[in-house]
Amino acid sequence: MANKSINDLPEGTISEILLRLPVKSLLQCKSVCKPWLSLISTPHFVKSQLHRAITASMNTPTLLCIHRPPLTEEELARKLAFEAEITTLRSNISDEPQQQRRRQLVDQALLDAAAQDLSSCPVRFDHLVMPRLFSTHYSIRSVCNGILCLANSFGNVVYLWNPSIGKFKKLPVPEPHTCTTMPVKVGFGYDPISDDYKVFRVVSEKEFDVVPLIQVYSSNADSWTNEFKAPILKNVEHYGRTNVVVDGVLYFDNHEDHLISFDLHNEIFGLVPIPSSTQMGSEVLDFHGSVAMVFQSGIEILDLWTLDNVSGELSWTKKFSIEAHPETEMRLTKYLGAAQFFGHKLLDSIVFLYYVLYDYEKKETKVYKHEEENVRASLKYTETLVSLDGFEQVQ
Repeated sequence: MANKSINDLPEGTISEILLRLPVKSLLQCKSVCKPWLSLISTPHFVKSQLHRAITASMNTPTLLCIHRPPLTEEELARKLAFEAEITTLRSNISDEPQQQRRRQLVDQALLDAAAQDLSSCPVRFDHLVMPRLFSTHYSIRSVCNGILCLANSFGNVVYLWNPSIGKFKKLPVPEPHTCTTMPVKVGFGYDPISDDYKVFRVVSEKEFDVVPLIQVYSSNADSWTNEFKAPILKNVEHYGRTNVVVDGVLYFDNHEDHLISFDLHNEIFGLVPIPSSTQMGSEVLDFHGSVAMVFQSGIEILDLWTLDNVSGELSWTKKFSIEAHPETEMRLTKYLGAAQFFGHKLLDSIVFLYYVLYDYEKKETKVYKHEEENVRASLKYTETLVSLDGFEQVQ
């Protein structure tokens, strides 16, 4: 009998085997043979891999730590000169008690972070160095299906970047409008009805404009296809930086008594009241594929609520309560999975990462701590093969 190879298997079987591989391995498999290149490049395979990756991330979430690139010689010289100037300035100011207290806090935080590790914690940490193309003037505004949306403070220069495949795209510059020096809200998400990735900008045409202008970019059209006024956002002054997309609707908070929703297909804004009995809410979160927020119901108690669709009506449900540890209070703003959530705090250039696991049966909370240096951003991330027309390799 002649020896058989994996290529002798039915295509469906080969596809199922490949779907179980991480994205990095799939990219390597594209070079194995033309049939595999063709199979892995099909839209059906890309969507199947996306669905499988999202499902897997429910049980084993991945936290991506994006690090700053190494400083160039010029940047290092400027940094050293600035630090020397600050040191000289501080030496002329009598604030020794504050300096001493600050050093004590940093030292204690370092000891706390070293006290535990994440070896027994059901979360995977991944690391990535931010490409220099995005490292200076751009911040991560949102992430959806493995694609990160980055923009400058005015939101008129926007990049879509999938770090899993190392590709990006710079969006066309939107129609210019006179706007304030305040940061522009930028949202990004996926419209499953039209199979379209969309970006929107909330633009003020003049300072303290009561009715903002909205501009919408469509990846299918590769242009800013719509522009309209949004009276429902009248007098909204603050927009949360965190976006969560559920069933084609993007949600973000405005630090007041409601969430703002944006239907990515119909391109309509709405307002969703938060539970009236709550106080001191966190940013809007992604919890098990649902919109969620954490509220403080007592001095030492935090409650997690989810926004659920019940018979076509949106309603809030309290999932569980936990005791508020000093290090987890309202800093826990990134949720990772079933009764699991994640937060961070920054001291100097060190980011301390907290992963919290809540046991429903024992009603106990365990806090894991981890330390990372030189972190530009940290976010829940799912590796995907998703690529859009016009994507090119990051240099």
